[in-house]
Amino acid sequence: MINRKNSINTQFLYELIINSSDDAIISETLDGFITSFNPAAEILFGYTAAEAINKHISIIVPQNKLNEESDIASKIKDGEYIKNFLTERMGKDGSVISVSLASSPIKSNTGQIIGLSTIARNITDEMAAEKKLEQSIKEVADYKFALIESSIIGITDNKGVILFANDNLCKISKYSVDELIGQDHRIVNSGHHPKDYIQNLWTTIANGDIWRGELKNKAKDGSFYWVNTTIVPFLNGQGKPYQYVAIKDDITERKRVEEELLQLNLDLDEKVIERTEQLQLANKELDAFSYSVSHDLRAPLRAVNGYSKILLEDYGIQLDAEANRVINNIEANVIKMGQLIDDLLAFSRLGRKELILANIQMYDLVRGICNEMKVEYPKRNIEFHIHPIQTVLADMPSIKQVWINLISNAVKYTSPKEITIIEIGCNVTDHDIVYYVKDNGVGFDMQYADKLFGVFQRLHSDKEFEGTGVGLAIVHRIITKHNGKIWAESKLNEGTIFYFSLKKVQNEK
Repeated sequence: MINRKNSINTQFLYELIINSSDDAIISETLDGFITSFNPAAEILFGYTAAEAINKHISIIVPQNKLNEESDIASKIKDGEYIKNFLTERMGKDGSVISVSLASSPIKSNTGQIIGLSTIARNITDEMAAEKKLEQSIKEVADYKFALIESSIIGITDNKGVILFANDNLCKISKYSVDELIGQDHRIVNSGHHPKDYIQNLWTTIANGDIWRGELKNKAKDGSFYWVNTTIVPFLNGQGKPYQYVAIKDDITERKRVEEELLQLNLDLDEKVIERTEQLQLANKELDAFSYSVSHDLRAPLRAVNGYSKILLEDYGIQLDAEANRVINNIEANVIKMGQLIDDLLAFSRLGRKELILANIQMYDLVRGICNEMKVEYPKRNIEFHIHPIQTVLADMPSIKQVWINLISNAVKYTSPKEITIIEIGCNVTDHDIVYYVKDNGVGFDMQYADKLFGVFQRLHSDKEFEGTGVGLAIVHRIITKHNGKIWAESKLNEGTIFYFSLKKVQNEK
């Protein structure tokens, strides 16, 4: 006789468990039609029980998993149980849900299998976390591989005993892995570094801090190598280091170049000292030469000049015209020699003269020089065309000498012309001011332009034009000392243009 009361209580308890379960519980016939759908299933899949019951299980099974569901039903029909079957199901909104399934048979009162009951646990978050963990593990493995392949790696315990050495460490130290593992780190110590340097290293890492620096080590064959090193302490649960990972890069070649550069600098310093002493000696010799030129050479010139004047004054009446002409030539050459001495002294002093920079009003300076030239050559028909000229930061006496030499040159080499036209102006670039002096004089052949600025180099004879051949050399030295440039353009019988460039004044826009 069946105890109906106990049967009701069991049924009530069964339904209570199903409805209060956090896992989705679904019952279905063997041919896949849903017969029950608990509240957790409603939450998980988005269908209400009314929407799901009597529908085919395919409403929550992705298309590519339908064969899987048939296999489960087949196994249940054979009396098997399914446990921890990881798969995917589909929500009402089309979302894919990762689940762990456990399926068991439903039997009739006679023991016949008439359906199956499936518990579906949502493991989407767990699967995502597991996938992320797998990805992280792979990334760590990739990083480790890249690090080991690209760098020199050594691992020691907290006492400095070597636990791991990669191929790069073996290669640079020339020890095998077996020769390094278990050895104290001092096996590669070169003794190069002072004790306080090494002590600072160990104090830093023993306190759990990262140490970075350069180390000179000694290989098995006695050769030395340099490594740029980062030592990272690995800490235990108490925050104490239990091992140290040393990541190193070979900088031996860089250190070799640095040492060579250091030696070159030392050699250069010695050469600078030596050259300075030589220069000081040369300056002393130049001073002595200048003194000799200024005094010893001028004395006989004055004597020659004095005697020639005495000769003219005392015996001029007795001398014929040719003798008087010769004496006059002597006096003219004495004057020319004196001028040459003055030019040479001026040229020699330029290299030692300190530049005192100031803003020079170039237009006013040039106009004053041109006015003086007109006074000096009152019988010449000279036209000066002065364009606006840019102010410049330079040494006033030196730049004035440049203008005097260039303008007087233009006046001199235009003397055969009935009308002398001299044009003066400038062109401004981003960084420089290019000044020019243009004349309509005799000009010169440009194939000889490289001789223009040499001492005693002249492109015209004394009979054509007077000069010592030093003036343009002085101009060149002054401009060069100002970090500028000077050059010329010319055509025979058509005139010449001299250019020189100077840096723009710093506060100009």
